[in-house]
Amino acid sequence: MNENVPPLPPNKTVVNVFADFLRYLLECASSYIQDTHPSGVDLWKANRDEIHFVLSHPNGWEGKEQSQMRQAAVEAGLVPDTLLGHDRVSFVTEGEASLHFAIENGVLSQASEVRFQPKLK
Repeated sequence: MNENVPPLPPNKTVVNVFADFLRYLLECASSYIQDTHPSGVDLWKANRDEIHFVLSHPNGWEGKEQSQMRQAAVEAGLVPDTLLGHDRVSFVTEGEASLHFAIENGVLSQASEVRFQPKLK
């Protein structure tokens, strides 16, 4: 499987590539908000430095990987490299995110409504 994964661009680390991706997502969100909301430019300016980012990652990733993701968020310009900036980045595992999605969308309550009929002999 690894033979299908292309190498990283020269002089780029995984953190650099992830930072590029996060920067792109932030630019897209910024453009969308500023272009579609009636006071989008003012809304963006007023809230840009207060955004709290929640990044998801695979189950089992912990301190090292989260630290690299936070570093990428700083490199991408999402948050400043300060304690307050770091506090604006949180993490959720894919499992936790899936559970929250299921709860929010009523999947669990629908599952509990399923009635099982006992087998009659």
